[in-house]
Amino acid sequence: MRRAKFLHVWFLLPCFAVVLFLVVFPLIYSLSLSFFSWNLTMAYLGKAWVGLDNYISIFTEDERFWKTLSNTFLMVGLAVGVEFLIGIGLALLLTREIPGRKIFSVVLLVPMMIVPVVVGMVWRLLYHTSYGLLNFFLRSFHISEGIDWLGDPSVALYSIIIADIWQWTPLIFLILLGGIMSLPKEPYEAAQLDGASTSQIFIYITFPLLKNIITIALLLRTIDAFKLFDKIWVLTQGGPGLTTENIPMYIYYKAFRYFDMGYAAALSYILLIIVSTIATFLLRSLFVTTK
Repeated sequence: MRRAKFLHVWFLLPCFAVVLFLVVFPLIYSLSLSFFSWNLTMAYLGKAWVGLDNYISIFTEDERFWKTLSNTFLMVGLAVGVEFLIGIGLALLLTREIPGRKIFSVVLLVPMMIVPVVVGMVWRLLYHTSYGLLNFFLRSFHISEGIDWLGDPSVALYSIIIADIWQWTPLIFLILLGGIMSLPKEPYEAAQLDGASTSQIFIYITFPLLKNIITIALLLRTIDAFKLFDKIWVLTQGGPGLTTENIPMYIYYKAFRYFDMGYAAALSYILLIIVSTIATFLLRSLFVTTK
């Protein structure tokens, strides 16, 4: 009887072991590593305790960190913002009975199913200065002789944002479409009887009822956008210069190009704190609206 009572614990132990090994241990180890100076090219010298020096250097001496931080916030803000606007617009459009609605909905989800590295390769071909499709259209319509989408410092960052918007707008669309279709019909019927316009129905009925779903969509997409690496690597590798380098890319260079593992671990924890703070703010707003 006692064995049967605790049988479920034995089934859960493998899951706990996996989580402990893949999540908890790396978090604790990387945190401890951030307080050391450890260069893999001189690993035989071992680790040297530096305390908070890595964190102090990041905020007081590292200009590259501030540049990559501003790039990261610009990418996340523009990408997630535009994805939300397009996603909610498409979701509202496709809740109506229009010809080809189901086919268009399925086609719209295709970019989300493609591996990000493949997305980067596709857009690299589209952005090619000589035979890229975008420059072909610009030349065909006599708009421009061509744009160096990935080599021009004033354009490269926005080129990556466009590729990210193309891939992940379907995710926002899918979440919001499901949310809109699950809303109760009674408030809409009452509003139509009272003569409310389409904009009034959206502002006073749809948006308040959809607020929690919007928060969840923004939370998921924001967390993922802060981890953007693969498309940047395929398209520009952070160039030209530091124009498109974000925090994950900088962490990669510090860890696997300069082999400064302690400094890279400190950068990782700063990114973790930033993302956790934003996620906490969004979750708090979610719980407040739920109450």
